Amino acid sequence: MKKMKRLVAVLLAGIMALAMLTACGGTAGTPVTRDEALEKNVAAWAVEWGKEAANLKLTADADLTAISAKCLPAGVKMHNAMIAMDKNAYVAAQKELLAELESAANGKKIAPVDIRIPNTMEVNKKNLVNVVNSSAANLNQILKNFGVTKPAKFGVTVTKQKDYTLILFMVSE
Repeated sequence: MKKMKRLVAVLLAGIMALAMLTACGGTAGTPVTRDEALEKNVAAWAVEWGKEAANLKLTADADLTAISAKCLPAGVKMHNAMIAMDKNAYVAAQKELLAELESAANGKKIAPVDIRIPNTMEVNKKNLVNVVNSSAANLNQILKNFGVTKPAKFGVTVTKQKDYTLILFMVSE
């Protein structure tokens, strides 16, 4: 249980750290194209990290990946609004993401975990793990807020935008 909390905390802290480190972003009309090759790598890294760092047996789940794909455009809008410091656009995009998630979840407990990596940083296992580890407290809070107490499955989508790469996980029990 402590390791799961650590995992959640690490992911959340990474999200917040990346949000603060990124100084620029794409425009609201930036297309959202998935990087499926990178998605496969990120999924493998997440499984490895779960075993090594958090003693979790995480498995990739196609249904959760489909939900992540539905929520990805709203996630990009959220991060673009955050970068632009547009609170109204951020709130609207957050509501859009949560509505997509609620519609697709069919009552299941699913937590959205978004990680933004600036394009000045290479997206690799080491950097992703560092970001996740630095945001563990926030990750634990996100999972708790969405009622995910024992993470076991996840789906992930990745998109490269002009100034950042967004990794959107959907985590479930």
